[in-house]
Amino acid sequence: MQDPVRPNDDTYRRLYERGYRTWFKLYEAALSSAPSASILSLENVTPQHPYFPARLELDRNSDASLYAAGTSTWATTEGPCDLPSFKKRYVFRVTTTRPTVLSLSTSSPSGFPKWFGEEGNHTAVLTLAWAYVLSARWAEVIPGGSAIQYTDRRARWLKGDGVSLSVDSDENAAPNELTVIDLGEVTNDAARWWATVLAPGEGWNTCIPHNGRQLKSPWSVKFESDCRLVLTRHANSALPVSPNGIPLSTATRYIFQYATYHNVADQSHAAFVAALLLPTSQGLIKQVCLPVPRFISKPQLKSSTLCSQSYGYSSPWGKDNRQLDRLLTLGCNATGIISLLSSIFVEPDIPCNVCGAWLQGAFAVLASERVQDPHILAHVFMNRSSELGFLWLGSILIGIQNSIMRWARPVAFLIDLHAAAWTNTLVSFVQAPVSKPAQGADVIRRSDEAKLMYLSQTEHHAQPPTVPFRPFGTTAITDCVLEVQLHAQCKGYHGLSYVSWMWDCQDKNQGVQYPAEVTTTPRKLSAEANDDPGNTGPVLYHGLNRERDRSESLTRNMFLWLRGVDGFPVAERAIYGHEWIEGWDSEEESAAPEGDGKSTTTRGIGSWISRTVTQRCNSI
Repeated sequence: MQDPVRPNDDTYRRLYERGYRTWFKLYEAALSSAPSASILSLENVTPQHPYFPARLELDRNSDASLYAAGTSTWATTEGPCDLPSFKKRYVFRVTTTRPTVLSLSTSSPSGFPKWFGEEGNHTAVLTLAWAYVLSARWAEVIPGGSAIQYTDRRARWLKGDGVSLSVDSDENAAPNELTVIDLGEVTNDAARWWATVLAPGEGWNTCIPHNGRQLKSPWSVKFESDCRLVLTRHANSALPVSPNGIPLSTATRYIFQYATYHNVADQSHAAFVAALLLPTSQGLIKQVCLPVPRFISKPQLKSSTLCSQSYGYSSPWGKDNRQLDRLLTLGCNATGIISLLSSIFVEPDIPCNVCGAWLQGAFAVLASERVQDPHILAHVFMNRSSELGFLWLGSILIGIQNSIMRWARPVAFLIDLHAAAWTNTLVSFVQAPVSKPAQGADVIRRSDEAKLMYLSQTEHHAQPPTVPFRPFGTTAITDCVLEVQLHAQCKGYHGLSYVSWMWDCQDKNQGVQYPAEVTTTPRKLSAEANDDPGNTGPVLYHGLNRERDRSESLTRNMFLWLRGVDGFPVAERAIYGHEWIEGWDSEEESAAPEGDGKSTTTRGIGSWISRTVTQRCNSI
């Protein structure tokens, strides 16, 4: 007798092979080609993303954080259908209580510059510099943000260049124990800025006073390292002592000059992305560890790089500061970034009851020693989602990739439909359009049933399922809730479509932002199974383990979302009594992330039904 929920061994093995081959194909592509230059081109990424406007009104209800909030509008249908659009609230955390700790290590990945045809490694220096720039912009656009002030901490200077040594200098340190940062020919103001940016501890500060606390910029950093950094420049005059920080435009120019002097424009753009993701790292790792700077003895001009070929030494965001603000807003959304990064492990057409097999096949490839090399792993992830490649590059540079993989491996996904819509990324099956049913069909795909339940935005289905993989099977239309019955045979198009965003703003007219274009179908990932990854060699089955299958918990959560309010129809008695589902009673909490109530067998359909009693007579 066929199991109504648990797939048989042949099906499980087939899905394992599919996951293995999908990711092995990505690995082979990483070996045979160089990363695309597009991963460093940030001028046009996330064009749909909102950005902080002028006169933003902050949510100050929390003692520990300030938030920028707004409301999104979503369309649900096109054509002859009365299914209404709906609105959702969303917040961005725009402050932190503590800086991100950044340290240096000789064991951190250091070979990324070779991708760009560049010598040496300047990632740490440039990441610290870009963190200042992002904080400077934050202080300009977030209400109450103070202009950056220098602290009394400074980086050390190499003895003998005519510049006074800092009080924390170790004059007895041997030359080979020091890492010398050659700034070239820079002005006194630039030298003072670099000494601040590369200072041990916190060399600068910007904050917002709130309820007796000083809340910091999300890009505040605290540099802690045993490595002795010392600076040198081609000048011998004393440095200015003013505590006032320099503006964004000046700091950006100093970074350009440094990148030009060392011929590391590409590393500069990569370091910008690493800095952008520093707020995301705070909830995942204790500190960010970057490679100890490594310099060639004399900067040499190179003929071409990914960066210089396409956009020279321009800023990573181009000429439009609104693009910088889009990236700044994205960087404030740690939950959204984690959801986007996790999305590469989602296949839209795989059912929840067998997704564990596909993931076991995927991680059998990813866990292999040959793929664990950070440079190979980064390239594999970039090949999977080239549009998010810049985020994966930044993630691996700051070392949060293992944390993301630890979330995905046990299938613990964050579903953020806002971040998904703003980046045209697939994070859940509910983003796909509802299928057109056959004329006169009396059943509906359970995945389409779930989509219509979410699109209808009833009280207990106002949040999407926490499971990104689709439910399996079909449901009789007469067994569906009334909202689904009304639209199952509707001639109109049904699908989730992001329409607009409105910030909580003092000037309501300034707070509305529309996407450049409305998209209804998220882009595909590379090497999806339905693109026929093909037989790229023998499959290794060391990762195949049905005893550790995660499909059970996801299937349970999916049916908790589907049936936790209205109960199971009689036709699903076998599913209700299955070992993956059994023991579920009416007191168990819903899986909805907002805690949308308890699982019961009755609920109201809405005032439009005039408070009709809606307990399904055919429910268990």
